[in-house]
Amino acid sequence: MDNILTQQEAMLRSGQISEVDYTLKLKLEKGSQEYEGETTVRFVYSGGKKGKLKVDFVSKKIEILWLNGKEETNYEKKESALFLSGELLAEGKNELKIKYKNAFDHSGSGFHKFTDPADKAEYMHTDFEPFEAHRLFPSFDQPDLKATYELEITGPSEWTYIHNTVPKSEETKGNYKNIKFNKTKKFSTYLFSLIVGPYAVWEDKAGEIPLRIFCRKSLSKYMDAENLFAITKEAFGFLQGYFGVPYPYGKYDQIFVPEFNMGAMENVGAVTFSESYIFRGPRIYSEYLNRANTVYHEMVHMWFGNLVTMKWWNDLWLNESFADYLSYYSMSNGKIFPDALEHFYVREEWAYREDQLSTTHPIAGKAENTLEAISNFDGISYSKGASVLRQLMYYVGEEKFRDAMRLYFKRHAEKNTVLNDFLSCMSETSGIDIRGWSKEWLETTGVNTLSPVRQNGRLFLHQGPSATNGLLRTHALQASLFREKNGILEEVWKKRILVKGKETLLEENYSGEADLLLLNTEDFAYAKTYLSKESLPILKRSLHTLKDRFSRRVVWGSLWQMVRDAELAPKEFLELALDQGLKETDLSVRNSHILTKALTVIDNYIPEAEKRNWSDKLNSIAKEKSLLAQNPEQEQILWFRILENTSKSPEQLSYLKELLDQKKSIPGITMDQERRWVILSRLSAYGDPESSKRIEEEVTKDNTDLGAKKAFLAQISFPDAKTKKESWERFLKPKEGDSTDFLRYGMRGFQWNHQKNLLVSYTDSYFNSVISVYETRDPHFASAFGHMMFPSFEPDPNLLKRTQEFLDQNKKLPELLKKDLQQQRDDMQRTLKVLEKYKN
Repeated sequence: MDNILTQQEAMLRSGQISEVDYTLKLKLEKGSQEYEGETTVRFVYSGGKKGKLKVDFVSKKIEILWLNGKEETNYEKKESALFLSGELLAEGKNELKIKYKNAFDHSGSGFHKFTDPADKAEYMHTDFEPFEAHRLFPSFDQPDLKATYELEITGPSEWTYIHNTVPKSEETKGNYKNIKFNKTKKFSTYLFSLIVGPYAVWEDKAGEIPLRIFCRKSLSKYMDAENLFAITKEAFGFLQGYFGVPYPYGKYDQIFVPEFNMGAMENVGAVTFSESYIFRGPRIYSEYLNRANTVYHEMVHMWFGNLVTMKWWNDLWLNESFADYLSYYSMSNGKIFPDALEHFYVREEWAYREDQLSTTHPIAGKAENTLEAISNFDGISYSKGASVLRQLMYYVGEEKFRDAMRLYFKRHAEKNTVLNDFLSCMSETSGIDIRGWSKEWLETTGVNTLSPVRQNGRLFLHQGPSATNGLLRTHALQASLFREKNGILEEVWKKRILVKGKETLLEENYSGEADLLLLNTEDFAYAKTYLSKESLPILKRSLHTLKDRFSRRVVWGSLWQMVRDAELAPKEFLELALDQGLKETDLSVRNSHILTKALTVIDNYIPEAEKRNWSDKLNSIAKEKSLLAQNPEQEQILWFRILENTSKSPEQLSYLKELLDQKKSIPGITMDQERRWVILSRLSAYGDPESSKRIEEEVTKDNTDLGAKKAFLAQISFPDAKTKKESWERFLKPKEGDSTDFLRYGMRGFQWNHQKNLLVSYTDSYFNSVISVYETRDPHFASAFGHMMFPSFEPDPNLLKRTQEFLDQNKKLPELLKKDLQQQRDDMQRTLKVLEKYKN
């Protein structure tokens, strides 16, 4: 696989190339797996006619290539690039023109094509981050060679064509339409977009900014455009004023595209979203909030990432950390989701987990090539970076933080930046030299742990370093002391505290007994926090009486970190969850911090012999609670999910089947298509003899691509040696037309913990084939295979040993695979540590 650009190559090229612009002509045909292209690249060359110039380009066939008006055949073509001798180039202005044919992609990236089985409509979309634009057109595909683009496209007249700009002319002749789009502003190649197909469309305005929402016709009945427009308008209303720069790109389209690999992509003026955000049934509050956050996140990118772009992928955090934090912060200033920062606290768990893995890296990381860049789209670049920015805002003050953003955009609009550019702006506006802060936070790894300590009449907090380094940091945070009075926890004080070194004194003369000291209330600091062991009896009695919801979140978040770190017995957490947790009045707290965590504890952190007992308890509670007719819809959704997730015994599965056949019902729960597939997959996984016939019948009712994918998942879930063998072979050698997304659904059904005896033989198959998968398949498929097919049926010291030996014996593994396997190993080590400590 040579489809990689190194940082060294990019630096060399940006020293030789400047003033780039592209003119593209594309011709699309109905029913074809190919398209025609003609691209003209104009650029200024200053390379002294030495060596070769690399032009990134994946193509099926180059028909003719012209250089400065003359046909040229003396070039070298490789899989993902062509090379021109420096001697052929003119010093100064050059024009490269290539006429070519290319094949559509089916990996979700590049120029992806999808045919909707519901109505045979064809849809295409581009997805180019970090290094895929050259799949559509020859380019200098790196972020610091910003360019303008002028697109002309000819294709079937009934299709809609969406680009970064609006059309300047449109002409229809017979069955074909020719559209010429306005020339774009200057931006990086990975932000170019083209979306094509017979899309349904909704229109609105945010002030003077035209807004459009698109989704494919067969899903249009599920699109709640009104809600999405309201969120979009609120986001524009806040961000334009906050950044002090009007929206720079004219129009704003949001397109929900099929088989998208990520949540969304911030293409200039034409944001693409995963169709998982089109809800085919009612969802819980946090899911609506997460979707809104994605809308905000992509809009923040119009400034952070698009208007000002990192020079190279090592500074990815300049895009993602800011978008991650400022999206939640902006939402918290609006009326639709004012509690967004509480949900940001939930998201930070991603950062805490990844920062404790051996694969962690500094926020301002490194990316020697574009493949390594893909591996940096992780909890560090997003969530840890975002959390550290929240800490910085608390440290310097909200106004100074905002003023630094404004200066940054004013100074660097349409340019590329590095870490120091941001630090300079922040230092200037805050009056504090932020470089020291950067060295402490952006250029190091690991998370500190803060614990309350009572000793000799003094109350203080202790700071511990991460397991891999001895670094103690400066933390600005808030702490709250609560005292139990008449069975109710009441706040005694709340303080802003600056933590430095190992110990920070909170109270010199402290005599509290029945107290709860809660660290990092309102979540301003990036640090794991523990609760004192002395406060556990108080929590078991009175946690639900804590009035402040955010404080209750922080209590549960602290308990969860203690479980993962083997500082709190998993059974103690479960007992608390099934008592105090059920008294939690806020459903999103109950879902994210209590019930979801209880399921994780049952699956991972208690001995095999006890899992069924705890699962049965939770199943019984869910069944009982779900039958309360007075419950609101959101609560019913929650209980149904727990009920389904914990159904394992014949009796429990039989109840699910009765719900499926509508012989029994749960108040407020309709057996919609999503729920039907969920139940069918579980029945199949537990070997229900009717499941195969039921799946066949169901797929005729749900003739969508999602129906086909969920049927595939359900079929592969069946505990049958032949089914598993055939599906494994299909993952390694897909059938014609198998997209990455389709195969990913199948992988989700392959492994079920209770099928260990059937699956154990695939441990050898995994280690024998995984290197080849990462070397030959697209990164999205490879990563899905690496994670979902890893034989993690249950924690096993033998598997841990096997994984370590594989890493030791294969010193030149693909970087993505090495990282994925190291993370699997680290997770196993953590799980085994908890199980060993609390086995009795």
